[in-house]
Amino acid sequence: MDSSIIGKIEKAKQYSEQKDRVNITSFAATFQGNHDQYDVRFEDGAWRCQCHFFASREVCSHTMALQRILEEMLTKQPETAPTN
Repeated sequence: MDSSIIGKIEKAKQYSEQKDRVNITSFAATFQGNHDQYDVRFEDGAWRCQCHFFASREVCSHTMALQRILEEMLTKQPETAPTN
């Protein structure tokens, strides 16, 4: 293997352990829920999901799961207070 590739692989390993280097500002994902598949997006610091629960509450299990998975890599956003 080329020595420059070996160096890049080592650097990638280091970077992957330093998640604070990454700041995700937007992305789209397909989330396979228990009942259906949903398109979930994170844009301009806000979550979007096409599930029915999100439509009425602006939060759902799909967005909360992705927040937990990506935690410190997401653009810092204000905490969402539950609405009554």
